[in-house]
Amino acid sequence: MLSQETAMLPCRSMAPVMDCAGDCASAIHPVIMDAHEKSLRKKLQGLLVYRLVMAVFFLLLTLAVQSHREADLLSAHLQPLYFFSCILFSFTIIAGWLLKHTQQLVKFGYFQLFFDVGAVTFLIFISGGIDSFFSFLYMPVIISAAVLLYRRGSLLIASLCSLSYGLLLDLQYFSWISPLEIISEIATGKDSGAYFLSILMHTASFYLVAFLGGYLAEELQKSSRKVKEQERNLHQLEMLHRNIVQSMNSGLLTIGQNGQILFCNRAAMEILALPGEQIEGRPFERVFPPLKGMPWLAETSAPFLTTSPGLERMETAYTRPSGEEISLGYTISRLHKGNGEPSGWVLIFQDLTHLKAMEEHLKRMEQLALAGRIAAEIAHEIKNPLAAMSGAVQMLQVDAPQGSQYARLMGIVSREIHRINELVTDFLWLSKGARKSEKTEEVDICSVIHEIISLLKARNKATSSHNIHTAFDFNPTYKMDGQHFRQIMWNLLTNALEAMPAGGDLSIRVSHVKSKCSRHGEARIEIEDTGVGIPREVRDRIFEPFFTTKKTGTGLGLSIVYQMVENAGGRIELLSQSQLGTTFSLFFPTENSFPLVK
Repeated sequence: MLSQETAMLPCRSMAPVMDCAGDCASAIHPVIMDAHEKSLRKKLQGLLVYRLVMAVFFLLLTLAVQSHREADLLSAHLQPLYFFSCILFSFTIIAGWLLKHTQQLVKFGYFQLFFDVGAVTFLIFISGGIDSFFSFLYMPVIISAAVLLYRRGSLLIASLCSLSYGLLLDLQYFSWISPLEIISEIATGKDSGAYFLSILMHTASFYLVAFLGGYLAEELQKSSRKVKEQERNLHQLEMLHRNIVQSMNSGLLTIGQNGQILFCNRAAMEILALPGEQIEGRPFERVFPPLKGMPWLAETSAPFLTTSPGLERMETAYTRPSGEEISLGYTISRLHKGNGEPSGWVLIFQDLTHLKAMEEHLKRMEQLALAGRIAAEIAHEIKNPLAAMSGAVQMLQVDAPQGSQYARLMGIVSREIHRINELVTDFLWLSKGARKSEKTEEVDICSVIHEIISLLKARNKATSSHNIHTAFDFNPTYKMDGQHFRQIMWNLLTNALEAMPAGGDLSIRVSHVKSKCSRHGEARIEIEDTGVGIPREVRDRIFEPFFTTKKTGTGLGLSIVYQMVENAGGRIELLSQSQLGTTFSLFFPTENSFPLVK
């Protein structure tokens, strides 16, 4: 019986939607068996409780009726009833204990139903046989069989009830047994028609109840199974949608009509650097301060939030709790209910910080390429005349008297020619484009920094009012053009010193940091000054060719530094606050470096 019932259950996957196409039968069948066993065990527990309650009820009811007929309820006349009640209670208690330990639930159920049929038959016997009014108790037994074992079990129990009741009445009719009249004192004559009609009517009612009860029980089972399948499918669909939302790389927020955030996905928490409890349930303006004037505050105050199908993507700045400022790209659209009625908004956003940095990098490289093309055009036009002028001035300087005004003027001309020559040299370097230098060597970074500091002091670039501090926690070597690295450090340190004309502190730190781009980490070189800083409005332009904030200068120094660092496989970052100083950070991957542990 158990195999037939479980065979009716369909094979449904309890795993996610994409799993177990071929393993459905083997993986889900034990789950179905376990669910059916729990359901059957629960029904059997209900049967035992129902039997106990009904037994107590009818016993008390019978004693109440008998108390009006006889004064002595402990007479021998009522002892069979008490004996029957004790057996019924004891059997029910023992069955309740056995139910916790048995595994053959179907057989156990049949055994309980057989006992109930026998108990009802015995109760009819002690209450007058054909004159007993307890024959209706067969009906609850048949209904219990339908609930436990469905149509097949109910028809079997109905047959057993018909057989038991018919056999009892036949034995009574032929006087082979004499039923007791503990409860009923009405004696019916031996009218064969009455006996036959009673057996016929009871048998018909038994089978009718069995058929209807079995049919309703099976329909209820089918409906229950369909409801569970729909609940399982709905749960799987819900989990699929939730997994899709949680797997998105874009942040997603759902916002209610009152501007309160209802839901956020994992990417939103990572981008905003906030835990879910600090996002969900809070007003939107507290999470996104830049996006004030939202439609739930005033529909006309945010024209970009429309219900039109075309969604415009916008950008805004967001400051994380740590103080880091990132750039976000976002779109907002209306959220509707199933009937089309608006219920809120959906905000989808992405962290564009790296994309913006890449965009700035490409723009900067295009500007360097443009500067290189300009340099290529003019460098050759200047180089030859400049060489002729330099040679002529050197010959005139030989004939000029020492200390004369003529010699001083020639010195000025020679110095300016040298300056023009350096400018043309920079132009020619830019004209080469972003090709890597072929003169690579193992550069000892810390030694080169000490060398540049000594050279700055020797040329009076670093004065006594400048305090230079070095902190080398990491002493790497890096394979690159040594002359390029010297020029990088010269330009950066010179700019730092020039930013502190009245003196200040210059700190140079070398350390090893972890990196997402390199599994071995990176060597970081920080150059920090306490100068006037770089204004915010020009920070994004300092690496552009020919851009400078100095009264003198070509604006090529930092653009050359930027290109040299890129050519060497590193990167450069800037952090500056007005009137508080500037920090340039150089990063070089350590795969190609050889750390010298101090």
